[in-house]
Amino acid sequence: MPRQICRKKLFIIDVIYFLSAVFFFLPMLKLYSLHSSFFDLGVLENTLYRISYNNEWQLAFNGHVHGIALLYGLIYSAIPAAITSYVLIGSQSSFLILPTFIIYRQFGWPSTFAYIAFFPLWINNLFDFHFDHLSVPLLFGFYFSLMKMRVGYAIFFATLLIFIKEPFALQAAACGILMIYAFFKKDYIWDASPSKQDRKWMFAGGMWLVIAGFGYFYFAIHYLLPFFARENWGGALSNEAFGWLGGELSQIIKAIISQPNIIAWEIVSTPSKLIYLTIAFAALAFIPLLKISLLIPIIPLLGIALLSRLTNYYDYNTHYMAGFIAPVIFSFAISISRAEKIWVLLEKNCIDILFHLKIFFSSTHTLINKSLQARNSFIIFLTTWIILGNIILSTSPISRIFWSNKSWSYSWSAYVPNERTSTIKAAILEYIPTDPKVIVTTQNTLNWTHLAQRNTYLSFPMGITEPYQIVSWSSRSIDDFMNFVRTGYRSKNSEIEVFAHFVLIDLKRPYFLVDQGCNWAYGKCQNIKKEKEFLTILESTKALYKIIYEYDGFMILERKSL
Repeated sequence: MPRQICRKKLFIIDVIYFLSAVFFFLPMLKLYSLHSSFFDLGVLENTLYRISYNNEWQLAFNGHVHGIALLYGLIYSAIPAAITSYVLIGSQSSFLILPTFIIYRQFGWPSTFAYIAFFPLWINNLFDFHFDHLSVPLLFGFYFSLMKMRVGYAIFFATLLIFIKEPFALQAAACGILMIYAFFKKDYIWDASPSKQDRKWMFAGGMWLVIAGFGYFYFAIHYLLPFFARENWGGALSNEAFGWLGGELSQIIKAIISQPNIIAWEIVSTPSKLIYLTIAFAALAFIPLLKISLLIPIIPLLGIALLSRLTNYYDYNTHYMAGFIAPVIFSFAISISRAEKIWVLLEKNCIDILFHLKIFFSSTHTLINKSLQARNSFIIFLTTWIILGNIILSTSPISRIFWSNKSWSYSWSAYVPNERTSTIKAAILEYIPTDPKVIVTTQNTLNWTHLAQRNTYLSFPMGITEPYQIVSWSSRSIDDFMNFVRTGYRSKNSEIEVFAHFVLIDLKRPYFLVDQGCNWAYGKCQNIKKEKEFLTILESTKALYKIIYEYDGFMILERKSL
């Protein structure tokens, strides 16, 4: 028997290694096949390049507050230029794989399988590069440290969330609320009973996270983002997503408290939000809800999604689901034994009811009970349910979307390099200079490291018919920022108007105008209006630029005169 158990463990570990290898190399193949995008891999790599080589550290606080970008920028210059994007993508996969082995050691294979199959994990791994993925190992570090009563480590991991992006500061605060809640619980998720000293640190750490998280979020919204923004920036909250609630944080809080009926109607009247609200739990048979207090850290992210009117925030197929992964999986792992007990009880009661209704004979009743006990129907049901969830919702190699030609980004063909890809790469290297001062505008779905590593990298049709405003960061020094915090005075940005030197277009890739697509499916635009708009602007581009290279729908255009 021990030998059989040992063989089973070795088999499971081999499977984990195999799945980890698939998980790691798929995004590499996608990158090699030129299936990344300007938004967001291109933007983030260009940001890291400029932080690293031009000392434009201010970019870490422009648009979003990515404090972690400063660290990545320091590392970026040490990486050979040709493989920087592979290192970024590889590091993302590695950080997402890392919890797999810890989950298996702590909870066994069912929870490990649930993690590997969980659809947001695959979406975050295969959808370009985003700093959001760092929340997964950090939150697991927080939960496991809390469970082992290593309170200092728990506080450390949760504090680091703050530097990913400003919404994660709210999640760090929610981790603090969870710690304070756990302080009052004698029996929670501990491996051993916490000492009085542990409890004191737990409460103090929870308070620190609440203050630091909410404080940093307020500081980012009211000082960092406004100071480092462009001149026409409307505000962190007064935009398409949250502007309907008010332009200020205080107005939004007031609206939530004073008008709960309007908030509730906003949610229930938007079917996509209801789907978003349930989908992460439904994929795991709603088992995480059995330990709902462990889900406190996802409340801020749920709030952002449900209050937003920008679809990206409540679309379960985006990287915004990253902060859900660890809390939901950890709660699942803690709750699975309780779920099994509930299943067995319901199963037994159903069989007994059928027996008393004379549907079963006594011998059949006994036989069914023994059979169910032997095959462990709960594990069979759960495994089947999770696999179906992965097939329906994820972008993994067993998903429906992988084996369909519908999606340009996630179909199997996105991972298979071909002769056309090689030809396009060779043309880009030949016709687009490496000089970082050369300005390139590219179609959103036509991104490559060679294009991103320059001072100005734009998304079509920026910088073509109208000049693009390049910001000079000379008036955005640390001294200027401190003066802004004290007085509220912000000097006007120094901006230079420029046009793109080169434009890259590929008519066999999804059409985009900046970040707005045309619902590309099965190799065609489904939105005819957007398609016509794209082609009209392309014709205007051809009037200003000459085609210097053309091949099978791909073209490189150079400006006729500047």
